[in-house]
Amino acid sequence: MPELELLGEIQAHEEPVWAVSTHSSLPLLATCSSDKTSKVYDISDLNNIRAVTTLDEQTHTKTIRSVSFKPSTTREYPTLALGSFDSTCSVWGADTPESEWELLAVIEGHENEVKCIDWSLDGKYLATCARDKTIWVWETDEMNEEFECIAVLSEHEGDVKFVKWNNINGEHSFLSCSYDDTLRIWRQDDYDEDEFNCVGIIRFECTVWSATWIDEDTVACSTDGGQVLMYERASHPSSSDGLPSTVKKVEEWKISPSFKVANHNGPVYSIVSKKGVLVSVGSDGVITKMEKKEGEWRVSGDKKLGHGVREINGVAITNEGVIVTCGDDGVVRIWR
Repeated sequence: MPELELLGEIQAHEEPVWAVSTHSSLPLLATCSSDKTSKVYDISDLNNIRAVTTLDEQTHTKTIRSVSFKPSTTREYPTLALGSFDSTCSVWGADTPESEWELLAVIEGHENEVKCIDWSLDGKYLATCARDKTIWVWETDEMNEEFECIAVLSEHEGDVKFVKWNNINGEHSFLSCSYDDTLRIWRQDDYDEDEFNCVGIIRFECTVWSATWIDEDTVACSTDGGQVLMYERASHPSSSDGLPSTVKKVEEWKISPSFKVANHNGPVYSIVSKKGVLVSVGSDGVITKMEKKEGEWRVSGDKKLGHGVREINGVAITNEGVIVTCGDDGVVRIWR
């Protein structure tokens, strides 16, 4: 099996790096760390990776656990959201990638550590989740300076560890993963944009750490038990059946028969997909790259001890298909 090639390395932080995010249209990479900072890098030249800015430790008082660039199709005005264990989130922006980054907003609401933060695909909404077992959905203005909470979702019975947006049949949807051993699918109400309803539940026998949308009807997820699993939507209630979302039939999801890959030897902390590629990382230090060929997903490359003997906490994929990982060693590595 081909081994992933190391293209570049950044000694980003002196403490663990928990997550990385890549911009949708700019060659920008962002990190977040236990040192209470987030750093932004220009990765247009992997032979000369350049530090752009450090969002310093004065804003957050505890670990920054999650980082997410706002999706954009333009090459100006990058915006970045951070979620922290101090229970708050912050939003940062710059007039251009080269100008000074400014704090645009601090978002408060959660009672405990924020575990994950993610923008909707159109940038209109921001979802946050926390140890308080809730998910908050925020609506923002065009300047990303005002955030209004439009929904607080409390159906999970344990810490909510992860959220990820998608757009299904033109409707805002997202998934969430929790310590309660479930993955839930949420969708915006057909008649009330300020309401999101749980329309699907996938149950497991252990914690679900992370998940990613393969397409509108397929999700891949990673678990505390070392598994990487894929589920397909078995039923898809019509959005035009005349029933309010609150009384519609719950969607059914089933294991995908085309997905048969080896498990990790320990919790799989992060999984990401883009343009037909799926990558997972975890406590065993292994980076696994998967691609769908001849109708089946197969491992197409891997790297053992990707961060030495340290755990790998997060992974992202750039538009060019480059893989970015981060770990307990404070290092960010770039692979192909």
